[in-house]
Amino acid sequence: MSANETLDYESVHKKSAKRFTHKEYLLMGAGPTNITDRVLKALSMQCLNPISADMYEIMDQAKAMLQYVFQTKNRFTLIHQTSGNGGNEAILLNLLNRGDKVVIAIGGTWGEKVLDMAQRYELDVLPLRKPPGEVYSLKELEEAVKSHKARLLFVTHGESTGGTLQQLEGLAPVCHKYGCLLAVDAVVSIAVDPLFVDRWEIDAVNAGTQKAIGAPPGMCLLTFSPRAEKRMREQKKRPPYYLDLLPQGVYFDCFDGESRTYHYTFSANMLSAVREALAQICEEGLIPMWQRHKSNAEYFWKRLDEIGLTSFVEKRENRFHGVTCVNVPQGIDQMDFLRYVKQKFEIEITPGHGPTLNKAMRIGFLGDNSRPEIVDFVIEALKDGLQHFGK
Repeated sequence: MSANETLDYESVHKKSAKRFTHKEYLLMGAGPTNITDRVLKALSMQCLNPISADMYEIMDQAKAMLQYVFQTKNRFTLIHQTSGNGGNEAILLNLLNRGDKVVIAIGGTWGEKVLDMAQRYELDVLPLRKPPGEVYSLKELEEAVKSHKARLLFVTHGESTGGTLQQLEGLAPVCHKYGCLLAVDAVVSIAVDPLFVDRWEIDAVNAGTQKAIGAPPGMCLLTFSPRAEKRMREQKKRPPYYLDLLPQGVYFDCFDGESRTYHYTFSANMLSAVREALAQICEEGLIPMWQRHKSNAEYFWKRLDEIGLTSFVEKRENRFHGVTCVNVPQGIDQMDFLRYVKQKFEIEITPGHGPTLNKAMRIGFLGDNSRPEIVDFVIEALKDGLQHFGK
């Protein structure tokens, strides 16, 4: 290449002494949430070779801690470098073949997305829907599995767009009675509300890193029961390469007698951040963490009553403790209200989506942001916003 070579396009970027940065907010929506300095430090470390002993050590540590957070001894427990949606898609593609029957219990946007995925892959889907704020009974789900002769039941544990928590205990044995596996989207509920993968005999779980786990988005946390692993190995057709979880399981040293082999380049920085976030949970303890989220959610509900705001989910027993959907008073434009709160208090709150679209804002107390003093600060901001808009 000669020194006189010319380019077709010039860069719009100009070198500057100004250091790149962006404004920081208190993230009080449905996720992501703010991360601790400890997790930030892990992100800032130098990259590692994805097949180095150092990388394998981080993977092994993260896997062991993840088994604790999932409350499982499943050997097939791993981390996949994709979003929560990618994790749900991977579950469908690794456990089902085209034409297989699946029941999807929809409680909001995330169930609708799984339905969309299932239809794209030409699965035989029975979608279930409930009125906003309601959850499914064991009997309703059993009848659906039985009538549809389903090979998989897919449910969302904590539904951040509707503010509900679906009860799971007792559901897997019902599924197994009919030869059906139970898959759970725990992307937002992990480390917020109790989840016992082994005790409740759940077959597949997908969880997110950017909610109560307290790491950045971009990874999903997965575990599969021996039943699910057996089903996966019997699949007629392999999933797309990137979503094929068996090679990823080999990379994470999940299977006895199979030497680690490279699947795709993993981000050492992201994995280290997730490792540190999981370590923080292990150090606090799951039960104290569950109790902390529950007590702060209930404190928030009490403070909402004091300023005249109400929860979108009327029945307290149906409410998710991580994200509360708060009704927007009539006469207030939701987006104007949220912009005001963001500009004055530097608090980012998520607008409604799916069942709460144009009805309720979604306020999350997740991970390190689940603290009583933060509840009080958010209430102060909401009260100020109500006064500003004449309510």
